Amino acid sequence: MKSKTFCIAPWVHALVKPDTTLSPCCTSTLQSNISFEKYEDWWNSNSMKQLRQDLWNGVKSESCNKCWKDEAVGKASIRQNYNTMLSKFANFADVKQSSKNNFAVDSLPTTWDLQIGNLCNLKCVMCNPRLSHQIANEQQKHADTIRSTFPLMLESRNTDFSTTQKFLNWSDTAIAEVFFNKINVDLKWLKLQGGEPLSVKNITDLISKLSADSILSLTTNGTILTQSMLKEFGNIERLEISISLESAGPQNDVIRYGSDWNVIHQNIQQLKKLPNVDLQINHVLQITSVFYLPELIEFCEKNNLHLNVINLTYPEYLSLSACPPKYLRDMNNKVDALPIQHVKNQYIKDMIKNLVAVTKFDEKKWEHFKKYILTLDSIREKKYSSVLKFEEL
Repeated sequence: MKSKTFCIAPWVHALVKPDTTLSPCCTSTLQSNISFEKYEDWWNSNSMKQLRQDLWNGVKSESCNKCWKDEAVGKASIRQNYNTMLSKFANFADVKQSSKNNFAVDSLPTTWDLQIGNLCNLKCVMCNPRLSHQIANEQQKHADTIRSTFPLMLESRNTDFSTTQKFLNWSDTAIAEVFFNKINVDLKWLKLQGGEPLSVKNITDLISKLSADSILSLTTNGTILTQSMLKEFGNIERLEISISLESAGPQNDVIRYGSDWNVIHQNIQQLKKLPNVDLQINHVLQITSVFYLPELIEFCEKNNLHLNVINLTYPEYLSLSACPPKYLRDMNNKVDALPIQHVKNQYIKDMIKNLVAVTKFDEKKWEHFKKYILTLDSIREKKYSSVLKFEEL
């Protein structure tokens, strides 16, 4: 395609969010109040046709700003990745025909990203109730303490606890079973996210129903891996697994609260043995990264793993702009000195250098961060402050 903004996703792909609504992809901000079982109505809605028209005609849709920002700092965007990964599932004659048909698409999605609820076994410090029922329960239990010490925690994405509870496991419903059976007929690529998808009761059964030539992409915290899961993984032609880590060590157990580094490390080694698995590590670039990113890079290099670094922008008090500049410079210097050999990791040095160069320290965010530490430490047994090395604290 000639358009420099073209993205194949709106022609072949759909995402179901934890609240059961539909979206073009995991980074899009295009809002929809249509539930997953009505995806045929949503697929050629006015907003989706407008998105396709913009991307076809070289217009940078505001709903795709995450991709434009990633590309501006030299990081491969979801748009670029999807153009590589998902184009094989597209009929470009249909794509071209849609441009002559008001950008309506006759064929339904063949690739899906399912965020199958907020059931999760962890309480990551950068997460929120919409993505973890554990955090929803914690914030509900300690709402008075949080409100009196650091109410910004209760503003994190969603604090309607009655609402977050109903997202626990939308995939384990009769409506969802009908939906799965329907999309499975033409399914080529399926991504499962949570919450923690491997904690969902029917997940192994869902995976077992995939056709042998389907590609399964799974984002997990790496804490859950059973023998039955390993057996089903082996029956799939190709498996893409992303394990989310903030540290290659026990500090991860505090930042991704409730995890066990020893278990995760063992599970990584088991997954590496599967011949059909493409394994990578995800890292959320946040304030603790200034202490643990260099070591995580070394771990990935030692284990020949691709490290996907995702820059956190919310909550702002955990972003790089909340961090005193000298720690950002130290991280940049350490990363720059590393002998990175993995071809997919060589972007990291430029990404960190560019982000550090443009990040402006915000004293207010730093003060909010310190209040967050105190509040979180007052309600959790393992202390967030124990993994921090700021001289100013």
